[in-house]
Amino acid sequence: MSPTSQQETQQLEWQQLLDLLPPGWEAEAYRLRAFCRSRKVRSPADLLRVVLMHAGAGFSLQRTAEAADQAGMAPLSKIAVWKRLRPTGPWLTWMINGLLGHRVERPDGEGYTPRVVDGTVVCGPRQRSQVRLHYSLRLAELRCDDLVLTDQHQAESLERFAVAAGYLLLADRIYAKARGLAAVKRRGAEVIVRLGATSLTLYDEAGAKMEWLPWLRTLSNDAPAERFAQFRDPEDGSWVRGRVCALRLPPPQAVRAQKRRVQRARRTGAKVRATTLEGAGYLYVFTTVPASRLRADRVLEFYRARWQVELAFKRLKSLLQADQLRETSPASALLWLQGKMLYALLVQASLAQASAFSPSPCGQRRPRAPDRRGRSHRHAGLGADPTDGSCPPSHDRGPQPLEPDPLAHRQHGAGGRTLAPRPHTAIDGSPEPHRGLRTALS
Repeated sequence: MSPTSQQETQQLEWQQLLDLLPPGWEAEAYRLRAFCRSRKVRSPADLLRVVLMHAGAGFSLQRTAEAADQAGMAPLSKIAVWKRLRPTGPWLTWMINGLLGHRVERPDGEGYTPRVVDGTVVCGPRQRSQVRLHYSLRLAELRCDDLVLTDQHQAESLERFAVAAGYLLLADRIYAKARGLAAVKRRGAEVIVRLGATSLTLYDEAGAKMEWLPWLRTLSNDAPAERFAQFRDPEDGSWVRGRVCALRLPPPQAVRAQKRRVQRARRTGAKVRATTLEGAGYLYVFTTVPASRLRADRVLEFYRARWQVELAFKRLKSLLQADQLRETSPASALLWLQGKMLYALLVQASLAQASAFSPSPCGQRRPRAPDRRGRSHRHAGLGADPTDGSCPPSHDRGPQPLEPDPLAHRQHGAGGRTLAPRPHTAIDGSPEPHRGLRTALS
């Protein structure tokens, strides 16, 4: 491919990526003062390219400056790159919310729209900075539909997520708090949340505190059971009614669950009570969904699908390297992760758009796979790779590898052995997009 045609292809790929952004994104860059003057970085589009080079493609500040120079911008130092990135936080948040707002609402799963919510902590070098990612996954499509970034001091709560009537939230035991559950119910949504030994105080019909172990011991080995339960809304003291659905775990699973409890207690130096160990042999959840809408066995089936959010975190951290937080200050760490989440949502949007088209047109060559060091050979939409010989080598001494193509990884088994290649998938499990969109985001 001649240099002219390659440049035209890169420009086309970049324009396809810009078309995925919410309308008015350039005007918002001026309004939110992310872009104030056209000096060296001449437009909001160039500024966005710098953001995606640094956070999305994983370039260090020095490599970002070199790649920006190769992309046709004016020469920048790494300090100048950081000064350009520093005020972009509100703009990135606006674009993230805009991409999340373009979701088609449709009830699914017994008339509900099931969403899995969870949180994870991303740590910086030597754990000097930590950012907590609060994440919501649309279960029917395996797509992110809400996310919030906070520091590590902000706890996980259902109140952080935007909910409305028709939603069904699936959450782990850390979300079993009366305030968050009541807030979801007041907005007209329903919830299925796992219970812990002391996570949520529930009461029976007479208002007496419920004891769980005597009832759990009466369960048979393979049949789920349910029981009425309620708790008080901390805001107004009213009762929030629901039920507890429980199942006795098979003996092998119960033993493994009890071993995990013991290991977790040893790591924290805590003591495990006998009642806690016995309760680990059961799966029991609280739900506000009426029994006429979901039977107990269906409630437990829905909760088992909660594991999909853990797989989503694994894809974000392994394929997009969202866990390699290179920044040390809390402000820069939050900014870096905002750029990474915008990058992930653009990948998700490109896959949704590409699913309506055929694969690569005839005669187009596929991009080369990453080399042994895990480096992509080109980042066409974002700019040149500053380590491929087309620009001077970086003098940045830090351990900052380039981001490999997130859609070109091979799967690895236990012990590092390489398994047979599988069809390329993205962070949401969808088939890979066609070549143009893929190289624009790589």
